[in-house]
Amino acid sequence: MSNKEIRSWSINRFRDNGGNCFSISMFMFSIAAFIFTIFSAVRLIFERVGWERFFSLSELKESLDVKIFWVLIVTALLPLLIQEWWIVNRIMLDIARGDDFVETRKYLNAHLTLYGGKAILCTIDGFLRKVVMLVPAVLGGYGIYFIIHSSKVAQLSSVRLLILMLCIGFTGVWIGLFVRYIISVALVPYIMQLNPRAKPSEAVKLSKRLMEGNHTKYLLFQLSFLKFLPLLLFIYPLFMVYPYYKISKITYAEAILGDLWQDKLKATIKRWRRYSL
Repeated sequence: MSNKEIRSWSINRFRDNGGNCFSISMFMFSIAAFIFTIFSAVRLIFERVGWERFFSLSELKESLDVKIFWVLIVTALLPLLIQEWWIVNRIMLDIARGDDFVETRKYLNAHLTLYGGKAILCTIDGFLRKVVMLVPAVLGGYGIYFIIHSSKVAQLSSVRLLILMLCIGFTGVWIGLFVRYIISVALVPYIMQLNPRAKPSEAVKLSKRLMEGNHTKYLLFQLSFLKFLPLLLFIYPLFMVYPYYKISKITYAEAILGDLWQDKLKATIKRWRRYSL
């Protein structure tokens, strides 16, 4: 299926399920607004009692207690956000296909510990894989920074100039490899959402195999949404562009997976509903 056909299919799906898409998008942004409001209220309270240093960037760099404070905040909130993010994306998957998402929501809420733990594990696994893949590019970039700032470019010796060129070439090539890797694992979230019992390593292998030969197609697919960026400057179009983008990604993943698109979570929900009655 071509990118043009995927966009056309996505538009039809968005037209048929636009109301639910808009509602779930509003829910996601309301969570962000709620967290922002909570943080603003906490900051005002801290300023009232003279603890404004905990919200100072300079103090964050220098004070150990401020660092510990933010580590605790992030540690407490991040798992909750990851769980909710995965649940919302799973519901969006049902909405995009026109399936019943109410039972999915009930099941996920009833098994939040199991499903949420899997979501956190998959998120951490994906993050660490990308960090490891990015490390060589970061080291190459640091080499460029160090050589340029240790001496003026006009005063570089032939050896340093050669090392600089090698660092630039290495960093550029590795950034390209990193982008290729990001595209290769683009299907992992959908594979895990369709089958929460799958292992992240298995999802990565399957995604790499299916995305082989589709890297350019996927990159062009993503770049085709750049034309919507001006609309994001306004609030209302954001709630329309974002769900359309999510539905388009789901449609793309479904087209690539083909016969492997097997929603095993739905079968689990049916068994749970039968035995819970």
